Amino acid sequence: MPKLSHEALVQLVRHAPALIPDLLWPEARPSGPIRISAAEFADLNFAEHRADAVIGLGGALDRPDEALVVEVQVERDLRKRWTWPLYVAGLRTRLNCPVTLVVVALDRDVARWCAEPIDLGRRRNVLRPWVLGPDAVPVITDLDRARELPELAVLSVAAHADEPGAEHIALAALDATRDLDDQRGILYPDFVTALLGRAARIALEKLMATQKRWEPISDLFRKPWLEGIAEGTVLGKAEGIAEGKASLVLKMLQLKGFDLTDEQRQRVLTCRDDALLETWAARILVATRLDEVLTDA
Repeated sequence: MPKLSHEALVQLVRHAPALIPDLLWPEARPSGPIRISAAEFADLNFAEHRADAVIGLGGALDRPDEALVVEVQVERDLRKRWTWPLYVAGLRTRLNCPVTLVVVALDRDVARWCAEPIDLGRRRNVLRPWVLGPDAVPVITDLDRARELPELAVLSVAAHADEPGAEHIALAALDATRDLDDQRGILYPDFVTALLGRAARIALEKLMATQKRWEPISDLFRKPWLEGIAEGTVLGKAEGIAEGKASLVLKMLQLKGFDLTDEQRQRVLTCRDDALLETWAARILVATRLDEVLTDA
């Protein structure tokens, strides 16, 4: 099953910071405002480190009552055993409040690795990450709940897409995206459909077809991107499919905030190499610079 990229998961958290305390404390969310704060840290050598997200709980904007350093992990990364303590100590110094490290890891093996205590020296000081694994994410199929918490609905697909009935989780998440602003309303449906395996995607299309109010809202359904075939039926001619992919790649680049030249824009729109278009699209969610996307390699 495909996994939601690191950058996509980080976007969910930044768009809906209340998602994290809701999962940590489902019965009693902390009182007071919940805000995204600056996530940069500097060590003594002036090298900058950036956490995926910092969430302040209660208090003032620059002096919360408590703070969470949120890191998203899609794979093991031994470097994090050294940088995570820096994030906690640096933020605690900057804000003068208690700080907890929270790691979102939807792969069970990665979650177990992230939960291992970090010994800072001779077992006298130990950092214990609070890990939100797939079991911490509820299965959301109720449409009203999904509309109330669209980021949680998308996260539910990411955590449970390989389980029976995933098409019902995906349907609720897609429904929740219908009234969102442009950026989330365009990207979230593609996050959802990219997470589903072929069988679950076909089941979702059948489920949507039985409900007349539905029109496919993701470009992955309108202009098949991942496989081009459902139940043995070609869903578009090759030229039209490639053109649709190119348009979607350009849209994703613009939503990511990349400033394209006219030459780069034309290069994307006129590209008819399916494999290259899909490679570019996969890079967009994790890239920080345009030149990381538009390469032929």
